[in-house]
Amino acid sequence: MKYYIVHIEDYFIGMIFKGNQLVRNTIPLRKEEIFKFFNGKIIENPEGKYLETAEILLKLYFGEMDDKEARNIINYKLEVPEFTKKVLEIVKNIEFGETICYGDIAKKLNTSPRAVGISLKRNPLPLIIPCHRVVSKNSLGGYSYGVEKKKFILERERLKKMRKN
Repeated sequence: MKYYIVHIEDYFIGMIFKGNQLVRNTIPLRKEEIFKFFNGKIIENPEGKYLETAEILLKLYFGEMDDKEARNIINYKLEVPEFTKKVLEIVKNIEFGETICYGDIAKKLNTSPRAVGISLKRNPLPLIIPCHRVVSKNSLGGYSYGVEKKKFILERERLKKMRKN
């Protein structure tokens, strides 16, 4: 496995590759934030798949690309337990700019909202698999990178969706 932190524009994105497949990434973060979530070698002038993947993650973060399109471009592999995979398969189908409640996913899988939340926390490919689109009944719910980042991503997606309509 190869651990990289790609520096692109003013952001740093952690990525782990197994061969040519992306198996884990962070969202774009500031330099002072990245090492709270990820350790790796910083690539200052990324090329090839590292640059392409970082550019896509940056577009996803700013709501400039749909995750379905990103999944068709990025060569990734989802390495998670079976239940988490079931949760993330449902999450993949949440439309760009939309949200769904933890409880709605829980009903589909005959489990608890808490179990869904735990599985979402294990999502190794945030933005590519849009766990930020899952919210609680009365609030935004949690997010590994902080609720403010979740709010930012959701707002950017909604703005982009409104401009399309």
